[in-house]
Amino acid sequence: MNVPLLERPDNDVRFSEIVDELTRRGFLGGALGTAGLLALSACGQDDTSPTTESSTRVVDTANGRVTVPAHPSRVVCIDYFTAIFSLELGLTPVGGIDYSWVDTSSMFPAYVPMLKRLADIGQITSTKIEKVAELKPDLILGPTPGSRYDNSKGAMKTLSSLAPVASVDFGQSGDWRSPFEQTAAILNRTEQLKPLVASYQAKLQQVRSAHAATLAKTTVSIVDYAQNGNFAVDLPLSGDGVVLKDLGVRFGKASADNGTNTRELSFERIDALADSDLILFRADAQGKPTSGLDKLVAQPAWKQLPAVRRGHVYPIGWADLCTYRWAEAALADFSGILDEYAA
Repeated sequence: MNVPLLERPDNDVRFSEIVDELTRRGFLGGALGTAGLLALSACGQDDTSPTTESSTRVVDTANGRVTVPAHPSRVVCIDYFTAIFSLELGLTPVGGIDYSWVDTSSMFPAYVPMLKRLADIGQITSTKIEKVAELKPDLILGPTPGSRYDNSKGAMKTLSSLAPVASVDFGQSGDWRSPFEQTAAILNRTEQLKPLVASYQAKLQQVRSAHAATLAKTTVSIVDYAQNGNFAVDLPLSGDGVVLKDLGVRFGKASADNGTNTRELSFERIDALADSDLILFRADAQGKPTSGLDKLVAQPAWKQLPAVRRGHVYPIGWADLCTYRWAEAALADFSGILDEYAA
C-alpha cells in the first residue's frame, strides 16, 4: 500500500515568493514538503499596524458585543483553534497554548514551526494568567465560557481584566468554518478570509470534476482513533468530514451525521465498515496507524473487511484539519488517493 503524501506538488506560481522566503528562513525541513509551503501563501507575515487608544471597533461575539482594537497586533489565544486561524489570516499571535507536541502528522506542516515558536501561556486546560499578562495583549481570543470547548474554566472571565476578551462559538461539532469566520470578523480580517474561501471552492470544483464518476459510486469511511477496545469514525461534521462532505463524498452507514464530529464503536462492530469501498485512517508522519489504531488493524475482523482485502485503505495526515489551506492540501491528497483507488 503506497502512502499518499499530504504535500502533493502544486504548480500555482503565485506562491513562489513565499517558498523562497521560507527556504531562506530555514522553514524547509523534515516532512515540510513543497506543496505545504506553496499552500502557505502570505501566512506568518504580519501586515498589521499598531493600534491606538481611539482606534477601536465593536464586534459581535458568542458572549455579547465587545469593543476591540480596530487592528489587533498583540493577540493571545487560549484555545487550540484561534491561533491557527490567525496564522492563516496573516496575523501571528504573541502567545498561545502549549503547541510543543504538534508535528506534521497532527498539523498542517507549514504551521508547525510557527506554532512551536509562540509564547506558551499554559496548557489548554490551565491558562497561566501571569504569562498572558507578561505579553501585554491588546486582544484575547478563546471559547464561549461554559461551552464544550471551554477547557480552561474561568480563564475567559479572569482575563477580561487584562485586555478585551472575545469569545468564539465552536458549536457542538468539529465544523471549523463558522468559528474561522467569527475569528476573521473579530480580527478585522474578513477581506483576508475571502480569497482563502474562494481558492478552496475552486479546488473543490477541480477535484469534484476530475473524479465525478468515482465519487458517485464510492462509499468512504474515516477511522480516527482507537482506545479501550473502541474505535472512532469521523462523521460529516468532523474537521476532515466537512471537506469530504463539501466534495460530495458518500459516507458509510457507520458515519451517518448525528450533529457531532465522531462516533465510537466497539471492536466487535468492525463489520460496520463493511459497506465502505475506501477507508481512510489517521496516520503518523511515517504513514503508520496512530492513536491506538495499530490494535484495530490487527483484529481478524478488520482484515476481513472488503476494502482491506482489496487494498483500498489509505493513511491520511489531515484528520485534524481546521483551515482552508490545510483543506486544500487534503483535497490534493485525497485526489491522489482517488486516482490510486480508481486505477
